[in-house]
Amino acid sequence: MSRRRLIENILSLSALQAASYVLPLLTLPYLARVLGPGNLGQLAFALAFAQIFVMLTDYGFNLSATHEVAVHRANPAKVAEIFVSVTVLRLGFMVLGFLLLLSLTQFVPRFAHNPQLYAACYLLVVGNVLFPQWLFQGLEQLRLVSLIQIGARVVVVAGIFRWVKSPDDVVIAALLQSSGAALAGLFTLPYISRALAGAPWVWPSRASLAQRLREGWHVFISAAAINVYTTSNTFLLGLLAPTLQVAYYHLAEKIVRAAQLLFGPVSQAVYPHVSFLVQQDPTRALLFNRKLMLGLGAIGLAISLALYFLSPFAVQLLFGDAYAAVASVLQILAFLPFVVILSNVLGIQTMLTFGMKRAYSQVYLTTALLNLALFIPLAWRFGAVGAASANLAVESFVTIAMFVLLHRHGKNPLTFRLGLGVPL
Repeated sequence: MSRRRLIENILSLSALQAASYVLPLLTLPYLARVLGPGNLGQLAFALAFAQIFVMLTDYGFNLSATHEVAVHRANPAKVAEIFVSVTVLRLGFMVLGFLLLLSLTQFVPRFAHNPQLYAACYLLVVGNVLFPQWLFQGLEQLRLVSLIQIGARVVVVAGIFRWVKSPDDVVIAALLQSSGAALAGLFTLPYISRALAGAPWVWPSRASLAQRLREGWHVFISAAAINVYTTSNTFLLGLLAPTLQVAYYHLAEKIVRAAQLLFGPVSQAVYPHVSFLVQQDPTRALLFNRKLMLGLGAIGLAISLALYFLSPFAVQLLFGDAYAAVASVLQILAFLPFVVILSNVLGIQTMLTFGMKRAYSQVYLTTALLNLALFIPLAWRFGAVGAASANLAVESFVTIAMFVLLHRHGKNPLTFRLGLGVPL
């Protein structure tokens, strides 16, 4: 891949991340003040619940299928086979998830009080399935689809300011926040055939479906484990503490994730590049990841320190006196951007590209268990502050565990020495 294409993809994904996280962040103070802490907590809980289904329908395809498309991008027929089989599987998972959601809203009291809210949030899942970003990412054709998603996000932001006017509009707010990906997916459909270079769409064989499931399994397990201590933490907190605590945690986490996910475009854009480098020259791949880790790590540390020291002022300015308790939660979570960017380079860019899928998933399975052991008692006892403390602890554990594992295998970007070889 040319340097120009890599830079173009990074810029496209940067713009997309801005639309996906910075634009909604503009509406967060408005929703906090209009809906109030109680309704905002309910909305955050329902959105976190929907994100669990998003993870289930992803099934790791956002990485495994991206990698496979990147490897076979010169073969349109193979790429079409990958696309159709992945899409069929994701649609099946989406239908099963909706049936499960219907059952929960009918028979479980915690979800039965407002089924419309959960149904509105499930549109997130539909949009995630309709929009095959993994395909365009693997083909490195991100500019147009990024513009489409940005347009959809702008429409959502305008709709929130136009139609959400009181605490009674919480379902409308959920519907609007969930509709961006669905709109983008619909507008992107005509461009899929062009991306596949006119290759025919054939119903996938059982062997093809089974292969996609095998390829994505370890990444799915890792994603499920990651979800336990990221998005699902808001959901777990809602089961353990009052909705007011959920609102506090939700606001702090949104600010931190917006800062943290500014690094997402770089990670997503370089992943196909590193995958290609590993096949051609493993030493170059490790040296590339070393530069990536040092450069992004320095930026991440600067952002984390800024978040920590500016938290009280930022919370007061954005949300007002009713949310003053958010500042303490935000100061704990402020160090996540630094920690997570290190684990991203060690895990996704190094462990996965070097074929260490089993070790990668084992790290996250262990971390998920650690999170439950820490999160449940801390969140139950200390609410949002306890939840934030548990989150920072487990994210730090992930980074340390990956660093140690890669060092033992001679593939740690920071400790790798030229001339010793790279075992594959």
